[in-house]
Amino acid sequence: MKLQSKLTLFSAASKIVILLLLVIVLPPLINRVALHSTDQRLLQKKEQVFDIIEIRGIDSFLANSEDSAFGSYNILKEEFISMEPIDPSLIDNRIENTLRKVEGEVMEYRVLSLGFELHGQTYQLEIGRSLDTIRETSDTLQRYALYFLVGVVLFTVFIDLVFLKVLLRPMRLILRKLQRIGHPETFKPTPLPTSTSDFLYLNDTINGMMLQVQDAFRKEKEFIGNVSHELLTPVSILQNRLENLLASPDLPDDVLLKLVESQKTLHRLKSIIQALLLISRIENEQYLKNETVDLKTLVQDVVDEISDRAEMKEVMISTTLAENLVLQNANYSLLFTMLFNVVNNAIKYNKQGGSIRINGSMNGKKYELTVADTGTGIAEDQLPKIFRRFKRTHAADGESYGLGLAIVNTVAKFHKIKLDVASVPGEGTTFSFLFLKD
Repeated sequence: MKLQSKLTLFSAASKIVILLLLVIVLPPLINRVALHSTDQRLLQKKEQVFDIIEIRGIDSFLANSEDSAFGSYNILKEEFISMEPIDPSLIDNRIENTLRKVEGEVMEYRVLSLGFELHGQTYQLEIGRSLDTIRETSDTLQRYALYFLVGVVLFTVFIDLVFLKVLLRPMRLILRKLQRIGHPETFKPTPLPTSTSDFLYLNDTINGMMLQVQDAFRKEKEFIGNVSHELLTPVSILQNRLENLLASPDLPDDVLLKLVESQKTLHRLKSIIQALLLISRIENEQYLKNETVDLKTLVQDVVDEISDRAEMKEVMISTTLAENLVLQNANYSLLFTMLFNVVNNAIKYNKQGGSIRINGSMNGKKYELTVADTGTGIAEDQLPKIFRRFKRTHAADGESYGLGLAIVNTVAKFHKIKLDVASVPGEGTTFSFLFLKD
């Protein structure tokens, strides 16, 4: 998972946890706030009542009441005020929830009870507000508070996502720069447009590291060129000297035999050096891919080149290319070497009178070229190892150095060709090349 996604998920998860905690804490908190607000309202009402009594006298509440008591409910019975004379010993000052029967209906109220003395008479004042109204107000507050919290969470998650996208943009630029590196020599150090010191340090570190890689790569190329020259030159000189000695008519037979064996050894050494040099140059991208290669022509050229070897072993080669493929930006000589090595192995390790089938056709969006033989096959546990250098899965034959398939694999990777091998011991081996169709 990407760093940006992880940070966004963490931010969202933390906000959701906070939201859940608030959802748990919010209802009792809002209820307490609503009750506190109601109590303050009841106290204000009490002050208003006392103001009226001070201005108009208490008779304004009791004059029209036959039992010298007063009670008044508003039209929806949400609030009430009551006042009546009481015995001084019954004074009760408190605010509490209590039940009242109003017109045959029992209702729950938040009631302020207050005893006071006026003109030698003690009165009990009660001011109440319906708890249903308080709960309705509380529920409304909770609902809108929840909407607000959810909106805040969504908004902050969106803001975090945008901020993280901007904050991590330098990281994406660094990754894209690294992904575009096809070869060390193509890398060019570039400054990073950011003020974040961590990203600047990372970019400078990568630039420094890649410059070291480029320097090491240049030294390796120089070393390969020098070593190949230094090794091939004396080998060629020794071969020429041996050839001159072999031309002498006075050589005894035993010396002649030893010279011939020495010449074979030098030839083998030269072939190994040239193969390793070829692999190294391909891996270092010292070959150009600037040719257009017709696959059908390539297959036919390989078959024509190797037909003499096939005839010597009585191996029949058949080609069936149902569809043709023209490769752009390719190297003909390298592709020829790749296919030649596979077909050559198919002949070398085939049965006397066996066959080789080269088929080409579309496989989905890719073109598949297969080379199947009827040879000795390769054990399943050896298949992952066949492309290693100097790895020979068959018995030593004096000609193979275990570099042919290493070259095949290197050329395939150089051309971004997917290479696959399937084999059944005693029945044969099939090499599959998957080409992207241009």
